[in-house]
Formats: sequence, C-alpha cells, structure tokens
Amino acid sequence: MTDLVAPRPIAWVSSVSDDGRRNLAPFSYYQAVCSRPPMVVFSVAWWPDGRMKDTLANVLATREMVINHVHDAQAAAMNATSAPFPPETSEWDACGIAAEPAAVVAPARVAGALACLECKLVHALPLGDGAPGKPSATLVVAEVVHFAVASELLRRDARGRLLPIDPGPLQSIGRLGGIAYTRTTDRFELLRPEAPGSKASD
Repeated sequence: MTDLVAPRPIAWVSSVSDDGRRNLAPFSYYQAVCSRPPMVVFSVAWWPDGRMKDTLANVLATREMVINHVHDAQAAAMNATSAPFPPETSEWDACGIAAEPAAVVAPARVAGALACLECKLVHALPLGDGAPGKPSATLVVAEVVHFAVASELLRRDARGRLLPIDPGPLQSIGRLGGIAYTRTTDRFELLRPEAPGSKASD
C-alpha cells in the first residue's frame, strides 16, 4: 500500500510530554483535510507489543503539537529522528536538532524549517487491530492555530492577496515505498477544467 499511495508528505511532529520531555518524530501518513478551520491529519502506528508511541502519548496528554515542514536540506536530520529512541531520550538532543519557541503552543518549532503548523488536537481516532485490546494506529485530527512561514516564500498580488507558494523554494520532499524519498524538483501544471456551459468562478 505504501508503495502505491505515494508520494506522501512528511509531518515532522514536535511534541512535549506533560512533565516537559521533548519529542520530535516524522510521520508520512499525513494530509490536509479541511480549510475552515484549517485542519490536518496524521496517523501514528502503535508498537507491536501494544505500547503507544511517544508522539501520540504527548499529543493526547497536552493536546498540542507542531508539524514542521521538511525541506531537502533537512532530510538526513528528519530521518535521524525516526530512530526508536527510548522515552527518556530527546531526539532534539540526540540528533542535534536546533529548536525555536512556537508562537501559541508549548512544543518547539524546528529552527530552519521553512514552515511550521502549530496545532491543537481535535480528534484521536483508533484504527485497526494491533496487540490484544489495542489499535494498530491512531489517526490524529488537528486544527492549525498558527502558521509560521519563511518570509521569502510569501508573495502577494497587486490587491494584496497571498499568491500560491512557489514549490521551487519550498524544496519539499516526499516519502515513497521502502526507504525511498522523492524531491519536488520535477513539476508540471494543469489548468482546472470548466464543465461545458458553466461560468468561470473568481
């Protein structure tokens, strides 16, 4: 399935436990699902022995997280944080990731990330069958309460409206099957079609 449902964006999720331990981990079951209010989802698998992963435990306890955008230059650092560190080990420290304070939530943002989505938990939906009495994964539905975007990515038209972000400078990477990743350097555009007889909308 993960070979076929690709490329997938990567949510580099920072969270903090209720006793202050910081966590940072990537998830490639990730997508935007609502515009009003802005909402995203990502799925956290449980360990085969029925233990909850640290990110999920933190999000359920504090109801806050930051989803950091991953650009090409951060690929190796992002991958390093996917190692199965014990709960008492901070990926920030173990992998040498620099942090900066978030604007409205407790978890830190990744310094140098081109965009960060500061989020609050809306729903946590258990999915599938894992260890006895435990789900296989939990789908986290989160509302974005603050966008932090690098200033060089923001452009406006003559009326002051934000233009779409140029995917070139954004330098996104995506997850493919296995251990493969892809870059968004090869792109093409398609105009949205109009139904016969319909009027174009502004």
